[in-house]
Amino acid sequence: MSVEKMKIVGVIGKKNLLSKVLRLVLLNGSVHTINALVRVNSSDFFLPPSEKNIEVLEELPFLKPCSSKKDFTKDEEVVKSLLSLFDIKPQVREEYLGQDYNYDDFMKHLSEIYDRVHSTADEIEEKMRSINKKREYINSLKYLSRFDFDIGQLICIKHLAFRLIKISRENYDKLKKNYENIPAVVLKLAVESKYVIVVSITPVILEEILEKIFRSLNYTLLPLPVEFTGTAVKVIEELDSAIDKEEKVIESLKKSLEDYKVKYIGELKKAYSRLEIEKKIEELKSDMANGDKLFFMFGFVPVSNVAKLKSELEAQFGGDVIILVDDVDKGGSNLHPPTKLSNMKLFKPFEILVKMYGTPAYYEKDPTIFFGLTYMLLFGAMFGDVGQGFILLFAGFILELVLKKGSLGGVLSRIGLSSTVFGFIYGSVFGSEKIIPPLIIRPMANINYILITGVVFGIALILGAYIYNIINSGIEKNVERGLFSRNGAAGLIFYLILLYTVFRVVVTHSSISPAFIYIMISLLLLMVFKQPLANKLIHADKLYQKSPANYYIEEGFGVIETLLSIISNTLSFIRVGAFALNHVGLYIAFATMARMMTTSWGSLSILVLGNIIIISLEGLIVFIQALRLEYYELFTKYFRGDGIEYIPAKIKVLSSTGKRISLFHKKSIFCNIGNIYLYNIINLKWGS
Repeated sequence: MSVEKMKIVGVIGKKNLLSKVLRLVLLNGSVHTINALVRVNSSDFFLPPSEKNIEVLEELPFLKPCSSKKDFTKDEEVVKSLLSLFDIKPQVREEYLGQDYNYDDFMKHLSEIYDRVHSTADEIEEKMRSINKKREYINSLKYLSRFDFDIGQLICIKHLAFRLIKISRENYDKLKKNYENIPAVVLKLAVESKYVIVVSITPVILEEILEKIFRSLNYTLLPLPVEFTGTAVKVIEELDSAIDKEEKVIESLKKSLEDYKVKYIGELKKAYSRLEIEKKIEELKSDMANGDKLFFMFGFVPVSNVAKLKSELEAQFGGDVIILVDDVDKGGSNLHPPTKLSNMKLFKPFEILVKMYGTPAYYEKDPTIFFGLTYMLLFGAMFGDVGQGFILLFAGFILELVLKKGSLGGVLSRIGLSSTVFGFIYGSVFGSEKIIPPLIIRPMANINYILITGVVFGIALILGAYIYNIINSGIEKNVERGLFSRNGAAGLIFYLILLYTVFRVVVTHSSISPAFIYIMISLLLLMVFKQPLANKLIHADKLYQKSPANYYIEEGFGVIETLLSIISNTLSFIRVGAFALNHVGLYIAFATMARMMTTSWGSLSILVLGNIIIISLEGLIVFIQALRLEYYELFTKYFRGDGIEYIPAKIKVLSSTGKRISLFHKKSIFCNIGNIYLYNIINLKWGS
């Protein structure tokens, strides 16, 4: 139950080392960067004068933000195009980032590779277009293969227009009915499925009229070659021969691409990793500061990671960088350390539910363990069942261990365990209270006791929340909130006296003691005057942070709110007992319907369906209600949640010892060369 302690780590070095330093920082993954200018201008920042620091001290007055805004658009196009061409799965790998390299030199070399590959791929695509065009010609010429005339002469007749077209059967029937209105000779050549292939010959001067007629018939013009002469059969042979030659050229070009793949696969696999980390580096530069010759970088680092980061920086850069390590407690008021939660494995999944409300402040006591323990108790008490709890437990284990959904699976398995334990306490198995005896109590047999127990349980949790707030206020040295607020010591004493008074009146039927009334009134007055009293105790310059009139009006209504919230917060926990009863009641409803069925299979189906509904629907409702009790009845008393979440600068990588990812698909990358221009490789213009 702790917030991990932080240190402020600074790195100062030559500007030409900035990218390499940031690359190391990203791979280390422990630095939560902060604005370097803010840190340097903090009141506590101090760099002792020495021969080593003299150059740094000279540059301090002239620091300015790092204004580098590198454009990676061209780099991304080149890298992604090459990866797509060679079917390489984009993957950031650690072994390609820890090496000493210059990114600009690497990308220059990669662009040269791209130019070579691009020209080859461009030629392949051009040959493919030519082959596809010739195949279209062959398909068209097959309809004319039974005629013995020169195709080239027919197509190129000066005063006549020759067309080979395809229209639907329905439109061909319309064409036949209007032969007398068509200024052309039309001949049907073939029928294919729903279409008819026809040729038309018309004088050139009438071609425009014929075009309008054919357009109304929704025709398709079939392409014919104009550069060949001879019969259709002879032209088809020439086209087949040309296709064979071009396919051999393509095979040769494909072999060239294979050679490129073998030769440059190392650079191609490095490209994506280096591009991604360079983009991250550019993002981090917005927090850096530059002088004439030096860069300044600062960030929060967990105490447990400081030694490792420092040793890595010293090992790679030696005396070329200055490393500063300061305590956060010495930080100026404008520095707010981020919060890194560190909890034992049992309660760690509940961190996600705590963060849904807010991140604990760095100096605030981490509520995760208290939240996790109380949340499990609340859920189990409202949803106590051995069978249904075990299903939740099993589902949580599947999510956590198999599907790697750690947070969701962890929460589900833990509340499932709590539900199972309370199931034994209630003697409930899949809703039935007749299978096992209860260890303590059966809810439906002790309705009043269950409801009262829920309220008592809530009182205990509220008292814990008061204590938590007092501890947090003590850590932050907040006298006003810790001693005099409605959630501080004054509020705790008032709540205890109110509970005792209610107990005397309701249980023992005793009269209300005047002394208790006077004490409660005094405590309410302390709450009203909390700010001036606290400021007087700490010797503050002003008794009030705003006008006294506004303050007392607000606190006057605050007294009424305090009385109402104390009562409502306590009675709100009656829902714990109510849902425990509701859980049994739902099963009784389904069990009654099951007894009404005429067959045993029908009864079993109703019971199974009922349990599914109870687990899914009621389980969700109880999950939300328990969360509501935590957020509104408890968190509002002791948890502010206004901290900054610890988000270190890092990049997700696949280590060299991790699971290897296949670089190529099972099929050859050239099995369908038609995909060679995927990702716009052909249209990509490096100079654009």
